[in-house]
Amino acid sequence: MNIGTRDEGVRRSNRGRQLLNVRIRATTARRKRQEIAAKLCLLGIALGLFCGVAWFGAAKALDKFFYCNPAYNLRELNLELDDVITGEDLVARTGIEIGENIFGIDLAATEKSLRSIPMVKDVFIERILPSTVKITLTSRVPVAWVSPATDPSTPYDPANMELVDASGFLMKPLLVTTSQHQLPVIYGVNSREIGDRESLHNDDLKKALTLLSIARTSVDSLLVIRSLNISKGYCIDAITDQNAHIKFASDDFATQLEKLRRLLEHCRETGRQLESVNLMAKKNTPVKFVMAALTPPPKRQQISEKPKSTQQKTRGKKN
Repeated sequence: MNIGTRDEGVRRSNRGRQLLNVRIRATTARRKRQEIAAKLCLLGIALGLFCGVAWFGAAKALDKFFYCNPAYNLRELNLELDDVITGEDLVARTGIEIGENIFGIDLAATEKSLRSIPMVKDVFIERILPSTVKITLTSRVPVAWVSPATDPSTPYDPANMELVDASGFLMKPLLVTTSQHQLPVIYGVNSREIGDRESLHNDDLKKALTLLSIARTSVDSLLVIRSLNISKGYCIDAITDQNAHIKFASDDFATQLEKLRRLLEHCRETGRQLESVNLMAKKNTPVKFVMAALTPPPKRQQISEKPKSTQQKTRGKKN
């Protein structure tokens, strides 16, 4: 009995020492974790203070040497606007002012404002130290005007029309140039489809643009189209600068333009003026020429008899 009791006491004593060791290790581990956390916290605070001081110092340095330095005030605005907008309108739109610090100009906002102009294809803005900002605009290339009117005799009014480029992109110009006044007008486009800064998905308009593109390269200077009417759908009615009326089928423009080229060559060689032609016909193309005005015969000059001179009368008396 004594031996069993002694063994049981030993086991209890060992179990107690194990529990005590476990508690001591847990306490030690907790204390180490707390110490590590405290060190990390102090390190974070120190790092934050360092970053704050560094940022404050850098900001002060930037203000002193750049943002508040009069040497970097804007003195020259170098503009290449490609006839998109005037310099005064650009300054009013972007808010850029001579005399402000060039580092204070928000180039991203300026670029966004200029890209919102429908005629602008690309924008390039550059700071040129110490006191210059260069702005370069690249314009879209318009090829025609688009009008919702269906009658080509409608008075020409750019305020009621949109410019269109070769891809069908519509744009309202801020500044109408002399070259844009010379562009042909495409009539008959649905007014509900005409919207600024939009690509017009209209098959008839695309065909008209294709016709203009081919005409510029295939007929040289013999054909100058002033207007195209696409309201009929099955054909395109064109009027030239010589007031000749030309009817095109809505496909195979290359063949029709080659036929027209030969006809215009004939007119140039013979001195005749084309009045109208229907190129839709595959054979026996209907052609009408301007009739030359008949010149009236010259009036005969009536010669009246003059009375005999006094000398002749005197001679007669002497005889």
